[in-house]
Amino acid sequence: MSLLLFPALIVGAGVLLALVLWRLGALTSPAVVAWHRVGRNHGLIDDRPLTERLGQRAPFVRRFDEAANIPRLLAVAGKTESATAWILRNVAIALTVLLLGLAVDLVGLAARHRLAYPVVYCLGFGAIAFLIGYLLLRIAAKRRQAGLQLGLGGALTEIAILTYTRQMSIEQSLDLLARAQMDGYLWGLLRDEGWRRLVVLDFSPLLPFRDQPFVSAASIYEKIGSSYGVPMFTLLASNMRRIDDKGLSPRSVLTNLAKAVGANNLADMQVRSEQSKFRQAVPIGLMILPLMLLIGYPAWVSLSRAFH
Repeated sequence: MSLLLFPALIVGAGVLLALVLWRLGALTSPAVVAWHRVGRNHGLIDDRPLTERLGQRAPFVRRFDEAANIPRLLAVAGKTESATAWILRNVAIALTVLLLGLAVDLVGLAARHRLAYPVVYCLGFGAIAFLIGYLLLRIAAKRRQAGLQLGLGGALTEIAILTYTRQMSIEQSLDLLARAQMDGYLWGLLRDEGWRRLVVLDFSPLLPFRDQPFVSAASIYEKIGSSYGVPMFTLLASNMRRIDDKGLSPRSVLTNLAKAVGANNLADMQVRSEQSKFRQAVPIGLMILPLMLLIGYPAWVSLSRAFH
């Protein structure tokens, strides 16, 4: 086993070095690098990450990318720090926990001349500390997604009222209502175009501003919904396209949309209410068990003595 360990480490280090050189472009032909640069400047090259491109064809790759993409999770959670800073901070915390575990182990060795626990447990402590940081980031991202979904869904009725006379557009009314919401999730996304952290508009960066193609608010909301995982933005964008393409009245479309969203929320609340009844019945049933023991045990002792 020891004879194969060092060759395996050498081979693994060589493969890792080759992957790093490939990602840095050191193994790519200069002509290919020049073509990629020209194509990227003219919008002919897809700059999305490899996992995102594969996610369009393989759903499990997309789910893995959504779970392991730290920059996306930070953007969805509204964190301002970079992915590198987040990883370094959590690695430092994990190393600190690992060193504390080793210190406790060494103290036990010095006091009782034996380890308090195996050294490999310290690696487990460090891994658990890193996973806790990752889970906290996932929880923050899910909480912000739910806040955006709830905030936009609750603003649909007000949007329909503000756009009733067509003197205010949907995007203007949405910005106004986002400012008034107390949680700040929606306004934090729309303020200073904060959604651009994940949303990339499809035009060449070499084009001057006056020559850049017009991007409608519906397209922006649709990209926000797909990038941030908020289906309500996608639903609003589809209804905005219906208003623009078919010439429908915004007040009727938005009112019907608000009504449908409200009915859906009411149905979800009814489902949660029915589920909560079962959750309440379980502890109530468990509370009866001690009472049954208090009553049943003396009865069982009395019957056993009577038959003996």
